[in-house]
Amino acid sequence: MNTDYDLWAELYDEVYSFVDNDINFYTNKFKELGGKVLEIGCGTGRVTIPLLEAGADITAVDYSQKMLEQLESKIGSTNVSIEIVLQDVRRLHLENKYNLIIFPYRGFQSLLSVEDQINALTSIRDHLNFGGRLIIDLFLPSRDLFDQKPDIFYHLKDFENSDKMIKSLHHRSKFDHHNQLIHTHLSISESEDGRVTLKRYADFTLRYLYIDEARYLFKFCGFKIQEISADYNGTPYNRDSDETIWSLSLN
Repeated sequence: MNTDYDLWAELYDEVYSFVDNDINFYTNKFKELGGKVLEIGCGTGRVTIPLLEAGADITAVDYSQKMLEQLESKIGSTNVSIEIVLQDVRRLHLENKYNLIIFPYRGFQSLLSVEDQINALTSIRDHLNFGGRLIIDLFLPSRDLFDQKPDIFYHLKDFENSDKMIKSLHHRSKFDHHNQLIHTHLSISESEDGRVTLKRYADFTLRYLYIDEARYLFKFCGFKIQEISADYNGTPYNRDSDETIWSLSLN
């Protein structure tokens, strides 16, 4: 995993503050299953904190110490049921097993080789209760994605922060088709009165999977596919979908 997630700890909340369409899905899934929850790639707590507020007994795992420090600072000294753990998902060693394990918002795709993915899934399988669920979110590559030029910054989103500063996100990507990797260079600009006052950059790499590849991978690692949805509202997957939410159980 070659993304510098310690660097991302300072940027994540402002860059992904608009991502909240999965929160109700995860809190409802916890209420449905009950028991302990394990979140892999918890980051600064985008999903963790709503789960805590919903009453979850949660273990939050991340590969980045600085991400976890951000999470700890948000939680403070509040008496909540959470265990925060610095571990690599490819080599998990936790005391408990869990009714619900989640790997939100493309976190699984930060595993950049099939070997890493197999190691992670094998490690996760050892921590899932029989009858529990593993939820993994994957985006699927599309023709529009591959049509992007590597020397062009494409506009992602504009939003206004609490200080009334306008922030703009742009990205450009290079593709390693042999290894199915997307190397993305993200630009974060701040503007005031139409003038750019600050610009920052961050890089990340993700590995894309095709639907039949993912299906085989999960089955190979000992999971049964309970459901593949195209969104967090439960829309069934079809061949035009560019997002998939996988609900997996032990085989």
